[in-house]
Amino acid sequence: MMSSVLHKSLQRASFLPSSPHNVSLVQKRCLHAFKEITSPFGCMTKVVCTLGPSTDSKEMIDKLVAHGMTVARLNFSHAGDDYSYPKKLIDLVRNAPGRHVSLIDGAYEHNSDTKNIRAILVDTKGPEIRTKPLQGNVDVAEIASGAIVEITTEDVSHEPAPVSAEGPHRIQVDYKSIASTIQVGSKILLDDGLIELEVTDIDNDGIVHTVAMNGGPIKKNKGVNLPNTAIDLPALTEKDKRDLKWSCENDADYVAASFIRTGANVRSVIAYLERCIQELQTAHPEKKFMRPLLISKIENKEGLDNFDEILQESDGIMVARGDLGVEIPFREVFAAQKMMVERCNRVGKPVIVATQMLDSMQKNPRPTRAEVTDVGTACVSFPLYCVDVCFGGTLSALPVLNVKSSLFSPILQYEHAIIYIYKKLFSSLMAQMQ
Repeated sequence: MMSSVLHKSLQRASFLPSSPHNVSLVQKRCLHAFKEITSPFGCMTKVVCTLGPSTDSKEMIDKLVAHGMTVARLNFSHAGDDYSYPKKLIDLVRNAPGRHVSLIDGAYEHNSDTKNIRAILVDTKGPEIRTKPLQGNVDVAEIASGAIVEITTEDVSHEPAPVSAEGPHRIQVDYKSIASTIQVGSKILLDDGLIELEVTDIDNDGIVHTVAMNGGPIKKNKGVNLPNTAIDLPALTEKDKRDLKWSCENDADYVAASFIRTGANVRSVIAYLERCIQELQTAHPEKKFMRPLLISKIENKEGLDNFDEILQESDGIMVARGDLGVEIPFREVFAAQKMMVERCNRVGKPVIVATQMLDSMQKNPRPTRAEVTDVGTACVSFPLYCVDVCFGGTLSALPVLNVKSSLFSPILQYEHAIIYIYKKLFSSLMAQMQ
């Protein structure tokens, strides 16, 4: 329901007619449009929910849909070749009940079910760099500050583990070209920046010698970032290709391509998707297949530097603040987010602000004040177009509460402010059209 204060403000601004009689068609449409915008589930900002173990039942999916989930995100970063689990999630989302809107005689009419427009977003793993099994095949190795660490592409699991955290350590990574792309003085970040290494030497055998700037634990299969280094990995791995083909076969609405660095990366992914659709159409001429829209994830400095060409080639953008915050200084993430949201809005393409929204609600019943402000900032960055907000509910013990009270409340509050700010513009438009 629209609050009484907001209703009076809109009435004074000529948004809403003072009398229900003799309402023009334009006013009627505007009235229903504002009812949609200010209703709990009709806000301009949409919500992307990451589905996982805590939300993979029919009951939970139905509740998420009923409380405003617009897009269901399926994370394929750790998915294997068995697609039975993501197929189960897709079926649950698509079979969830929903309310649909129809335009009749210039007015919106609703049936009794809850309104929602649901889409499926498949988020691919992308060409990541990760650590391999450690020395001695141990689960965890402790690295001390100042320790000597060798980065190699050779298998080190058969070597004995270091006797102490001071090392020396040898860590295997799965990026074959690391010695030829990195330079002395460059940084290597392990496990989302938990451990920072500085390159001191690169020998002729392809071993990168580094010193640890800070200590900490390291495990296998942890992410490796190379800030300010242009990597030569392909846009798609073999796993990505299998996942994208499956996405086309199961009519996914969006696919998110990870670690997009150039416009050429985007064109490569779209070309592969179109080949998959063409093959499916040839094999099943009785069915109509459509290419999923491509959301390019900006996760590194190279992607940020080439943002304009990436935006031109993409159907939408995801501001992936997690890896981006590792690749660039924390203080620059906010400015980068504002820039990307503004440019997406300028050309009318959707943008998703992702990572750590309501992150504390994985354990707590209420978000922090900073998290609520973060959600609101994403909503009002540039309010002429809608901004999608992605929150990860994979591990959350309170996923429905996350969506219902802590996400939509601040979204609606900030969007009400947007409506008030633009009241004169809409008032002038309505006066001209009467």
